[in-house]
Amino acid sequence: MTARDVAVCEAWLRDGIQGWPTVLETADKIRMLQAVAAAGIPEIDVTSFVPAHVVPQFADAEQVLGAVPADVTVRVLTVNVKGAHRVVEAHRLGRPIDRCGFPISASEPHNLANLRRDHPTHKRAVAEMVDVLGDAGIAPLLGVATAYGCPIQGRVEREDVLALVEWGHSLGIRSIMFGDTTGMADPRTVHELFTEAVRAFPDVEFVAHFHDNRGCGIANTLAAIDAGAATVDASLGGIGGEPAAVEQGFVGESGNVTTEDLAAVLERMGVRTGIDLSGLLAAGALAEELLGRPLLSRVQRAGPVPV
Repeated sequence: MTARDVAVCEAWLRDGIQGWPTVLETADKIRMLQAVAAAGIPEIDVTSFVPAHVVPQFADAEQVLGAVPADVTVRVLTVNVKGAHRVVEAHRLGRPIDRCGFPISASEPHNLANLRRDHPTHKRAVAEMVDVLGDAGIAPLLGVATAYGCPIQGRVEREDVLALVEWGHSLGIRSIMFGDTTGMADPRTVHELFTEAVRAFPDVEFVAHFHDNRGCGIANTLAAIDAGAATVDASLGGIGGEPAAVEQGFVGESGNVTTEDLAAVLERMGVRTGIDLSGLLAAGALAEELLGRPLLSRVQRAGPVPV
């Protein structure tokens, strides 16, 4: 893999804590936000605009959003048209939002379990969401979940994933994420999917989002970067996954790729991220303090490889 620039998006504040069993104080979320920004993370997945009764962790979305430093790319998530209108209102009244993600599962059974919508119904909602966000100047980010396999359906064909890319592209979406929802990907499959997608849609920024259930998260991320992924997601301490309130037919944690470990290996390989590793480790230590337990970062325990 040749050295080049890769953006790392820190997902602790959104995907990381969305299923955490206790709701964190807003002040603690802002402390984490400031620590992550100070480490040079270029993009932060800040919060979700979803109903508080479904995911109570994000009842303070607007307050946290207002504390984001000016030099950080802000990403948020929503899942329906009502949420998209909330995103636009927050964008206009508070901290500007750069892009808003919304999921669609390549597996229709998973989409039904996760969002309670079949593909035709959800596609109509997504098209409306793209229009709502576009009118406000917020870039849409289409998150294709279960891109490498589904815990309910099983195998997911690459053609189905690429068909969703083509559909999203026809709506004017130019940022598309491939999500490994329950850690079913492997580096070869990842490299093949990203290579084909980058070749077919050269004007799209492809984002890699891996869960580490089966221990392939960093290897999969490196494969995606090698094949042309421009942005990769990770979470401090490796925490995160689906909200506990969402029943998707599987059991167990869906932890994200660990930011500290990923940043350390990218730095060692000469891939440019702009991240200050010592500052990132400090942010990771704060994450452990706020959550009250050791997390999954190996580099937090062993330290980076000495230069």
